[in-house]
Amino acid sequence: MNTFLTATAFIVLIAAAAYVIHRLNLQQTDRIALYRYSAALPVRRGRGTPQHHR
Repeated sequence: MNTFLTATAFIVLIAAAAYVIHRLNLQQTDRIALYRYSAALPVRRGRGTPQHHR
């Protein structure tokens, strides 16, 4: 009987930990989606593009 209760307790704890990790993953994904990693890159001019000198 004790073995059965111990195994059940472990399974419940593992399920609870998996649920918590899943929820934290969802929150982190939402934060990453909202974060802008960098501003737009400046326009690079190639060799064939005339450059205006001032």
